[in-house]
Amino acid sequence: MSMVAPQQRIASAFVVYCGIYGDVGRAAQERNICRQSVYREAATVMAALDRTAQQQEWTRLNQRIRELEQRLAEWERRWAQAVVLDKDKQAEFATVGQGIGVSLSDIRTLLGVLILDKLPSVPKLGRWTHAAGRKAGPLLAVLDEYTRPGVRQAVADEIYVSQPVLMVVEPETLCWVTGRRLDGPVTGAAWTKEFGLLPALEQVARDGGNCLGRGLADLNRQRQQKELPAVADQLDHFHLLREGGRVIGRAERLAQRAFAALEAAEAEWARRGRMGQSRAGYHSHVRACLAKAERAMDIWMKQERVWIQLKAALQTFTPEGELNTRARAEAVVAELLSQLPDAAFASFKRQLQRPQALTFLDEIQRKLKALPVPPEIRDAAVLQEGLKRRPEQLQGETAKAAAMRGMLLSCMVILGQAGEVGQRAVEMVRAALRSSWRASSLVECVNSVVRMQQARHRKVSQELLDLKRLYWNCHVFRTGRRRGKSPYQRLKVPWPEGLRWWDLLKWSPEQLRNELSALKRAG
Repeated sequence: MSMVAPQQRIASAFVVYCGIYGDVGRAAQERNICRQSVYREAATVMAALDRTAQQQEWTRLNQRIRELEQRLAEWERRWAQAVVLDKDKQAEFATVGQGIGVSLSDIRTLLGVLILDKLPSVPKLGRWTHAAGRKAGPLLAVLDEYTRPGVRQAVADEIYVSQPVLMVVEPETLCWVTGRRLDGPVTGAAWTKEFGLLPALEQVARDGGNCLGRGLADLNRQRQQKELPAVADQLDHFHLLREGGRVIGRAERLAQRAFAALEAAEAEWARRGRMGQSRAGYHSHVRACLAKAERAMDIWMKQERVWIQLKAALQTFTPEGELNTRARAEAVVAELLSQLPDAAFASFKRQLQRPQALTFLDEIQRKLKALPVPPEIRDAAVLQEGLKRRPEQLQGETAKAAAMRGMLLSCMVILGQAGEVGQRAVEMVRAALRSSWRASSLVECVNSVVRMQQARHRKVSQELLDLKRLYWNCHVFRTGRRRGKSPYQRLKVPWPEGLRWWDLLKWSPEQLRNELSALKRAG
């Protein structure tokens, strides 16, 4: 196969595009080719000089390269996020599920979304989680050495999962301090033993359970013999106010039914008039329904008014913005309770008249007096906080509202002039007010974690309780004012940086103790 030399093609192009008439024929005759060959060679050279086609091809190839690079980056990103579902990862999946209350059968169903073959059986998942629970118990014993000495406030309750479980939670951090399953019934001695594990305990918020009360009373007797301060016993306000609210709700429903009966009687009386039927006796019936509805409405409105005043008397600050005291609260409660009927409010009255219902006011006074700031600075910070919590007292054009605004301004001036001491006083006052808990309902947040398991299995072993407690205290809150930290971290436990809960379960108790000791010394 012959090839035309590049010089000959260039010469043909010169003759065609730059020559004069007759040069094409002479060039063809000299090379012994036809004139069309010369023209074709010239066209080939011009096509080679035209880069449009090459540029298009280069553009296409570059676009293809970019597409391949993007696909490679996407695969690299997916590979970085990929999880190998080996035996260890499956065990972690099952253990986390049990920690948050998912049943083993549901865990297996969720694993089936990720694993198409060789799905572990429910008994195998149970063996994995049970083994993790056995490891959690000794680790919790090490962590309890760091958490229990730091517990000053506690909320306590009992939950029944085939056997009773003693539950203690630190309210500020929501750290699950105790989750001990009893083999027998709940006793005061069991609670005394549990509270005795908290050497720095200052206050316990609880419901009206008799065993809880006896256990705390026995603990205080033991502390008195050792000349230690007693633990403040705060009766739960959540259950107390809910009981009274139920009675108010019944009075409201009675009033609603009475007015519904009145409307029905009036409608019947009007219908008989339109139909020309006899109204004999209906006028008296309507008047009787009206009188009954008015009595029911009066009872409801009176009880509602007293109820609102009672709830205000149990607040930290009075409606006028002043710091509440036990003496003032007891006087207001005694006056208001006398206005409520004994038959309907008997249980509520008994609970509210117990001294433990107002323990939080004593604790607030004690903590405020112990603050290391000058009394006048402390009083200004307390008054400022009270007025801010009662903004309705500052609104309006009355002389009282103007005086309240003037008092608030004076407090702000005093604290501003005090500088850093004033700012520290405000922070300490708010901390003292926040730390005096008056409801044990926070323990229900943790109880719900156990109840999810109880609802599915009706039996919760101590190993599963330990697993749940360890997971709860290690998990990081996503929302609320506790977000971003775990209960252990908020309770100042020296936590290793980046340590995951599943990795912690692989440690031995000695390894954990050594690591925490090193971190504590370094801190």
